[in-house]
Amino acid sequence: MSAEANIQLLRRAWAAWDRGDEEGFASCLTDDWHEHEGNESGTLDDERQTMRRHRIAFPDKHTEIHRIVADEVTVACYCTTTATHTGLYVDAEPAGKRVAISEMIFSRVEDGRLAETWVMFGGPGFYAQITGGKAPPHLDDLG
Repeated sequence: MSAEANIQLLRRAWAAWDRGDEEGFASCLTDDWHEHEGNESGTLDDERQTMRRHRIAFPDKHTEIHRIVADEVTVACYCTTTATHTGLYVDAEPAGKRVAISEMIFSRVEDGRLAETWVMFGGPGFYAQITGGKAPPHLDDLG
């Protein structure tokens, strides 16, 4: 695919994620898509669970893409995700607190879909911002 097509693919994927549109997000991914965070790797099923948690806890979640670059095989962006904690999040009762996290996202594109994604977070994750504590092991840095 062209660099421009890959940019539009990434924009569609993360817009669907923000809306909590699991099927829209999945349609942008290969069947064996994996997301890598440090030594951890997640599947679409893992991502669906995270999306559901976020829809409950952060219904106004929004990701602003500040910079996006691509070639025929790779697409990358720098973005900031913001949200207000208005629903139960794991064991944290709604606090009305505004949270934000910066991310660098790199994805490999295969046959017009995201095949692999690497994510790096800056600063404390949502859970740490809400509670002041460390996120439980089953949550990623974004939470």
